[in-house]
Amino acid sequence: MAFTGDDERMTGYTDYFARKSLNAATGQDGVVPTWVALFTAVGVDAGTGFTEVTGGSYARVSTSTSTWNAATGSAPSTISNALAITFPTASASWGTIIAWGLYDAATAGNLIAWDYMGNFNWLPATVSLASPGVITSPAHGYSVGNTVIFSTEYGGVAPSFSASNFTGQLVLAHAATDTFDVTNASTAVNTSSTGDGSVRKILPTVVGTGATPSYGSGALALYCT
Repeated sequence: MAFTGDDERMTGYTDYFARKSLNAATGQDGVVPTWVALFTAVGVDAGTGFTEVTGGSYARVSTSTSTWNAATGSAPSTISNALAITFPTASASWGTIIAWGLYDAATAGNLIAWDYMGNFNWLPATVSLASPGVITSPAHGYSVGNTVIFSTEYGGVAPSFSASNFTGQLVLAHAATDTFDVTNASTAVNTSSTGDGSVRKILPTVVGTGATPSYGSGALALYCT
């Protein structure tokens, strides 16, 4: 996903080409066949550092043009699955799935695109200097226990922190309409400076033995600006 804020006057792809790119990434143009993969840890946009599920009867799922909706929208444009994407039944635990990606091969290959689980937008956020640090993101809609990710990839400066940090999965400990604070591995995130960036909700899913992971229409989405 890409955070764009409220101002649509941003440099980069036009809406037309953003939609073209998303269609190409999911094989809508018939040029690049794609397979959906599941990750228990994420890496960087260079395509390295991702931990894909292995063992337990896991295999990537092949998709076709009919699997995906055509890209739509503006600032950002988006594309999502039209049909359910169902993986093999796990014969052993696959762990906690936090993200998914598209590859151009059934095994190995190149990672084309990826996103966290859960079709949620990035939201602008500021962070206070406090114990715990308070994140302000107007009308975020989050609830206590939700899992979020904080990032400065789309602009901002991360706060200095102690006790824990703003990397990885953060779980809401308290929440109000416009603010919340978080824990990291059950430890309150205290800050020693202010900061800002973007936050988004994710939906980690534990896949145990005997489970058959299936992601219904609209569950997997990519964004492009």
